[in-house]
Amino acid sequence: MITKLTISKCMWQRASLALLAVSLVLSIVVPASAQENETAMSWFMKGYNLYYEGRYNESLEAYNRALELDSSDSEAWNNKGIDEGLLGRYAAALNSFENAVAINSTYAEAWYNMGVIYDMQGDSYDAVQAYKKATQINPEYQKAWVRRNVNSDQIMARSLSCACHDQITYI
Repeated sequence: MITKLTISKCMWQRASLALLAVSLVLSIVVPASAQENETAMSWFMKGYNLYYEGRYNESLEAYNRALELDSSDSEAWNNKGIDEGLLGRYAAALNSFENAVAINSTYAEAWYNMGVIYDMQGDSYDAVQAYKKATQINPEYQKAWVRRNVNSDQIMARSLSCACHDQITYI
């Protein structure tokens, strides 16, 4: 009588052999550029995991490595920008977000993140423009709408502050 344990072990061995055969075929058939993308992806995922552990410097290094292998990855540029912003490197963060949107002009999250950095620098006008672009791309992007509206109100309040409430006394 064959037990379940024996069947499971036998099936596992067959599956292992099948996976080995597939990986050998792929190593021959798949071009080197696809293998590099896998390496870039593994560095991207490493950066992603390090970010969620709060290890932003290490995450940034992983994204840099991923971008060395595939500089056309807009998500890696965006995530790199997030790390740079969290580390207070605002100019570098803006550069990363600009690279992300240069690769993918419809990347609403990168436009939003660019707006956040402009906000952090006190540049409400450019922040509104970035949030506006994000909301044009994705009209349901609530965070971008909220920040866009708040900043628009701040800009309008400053421009309306010249409407004098105090009467000028003429002598």
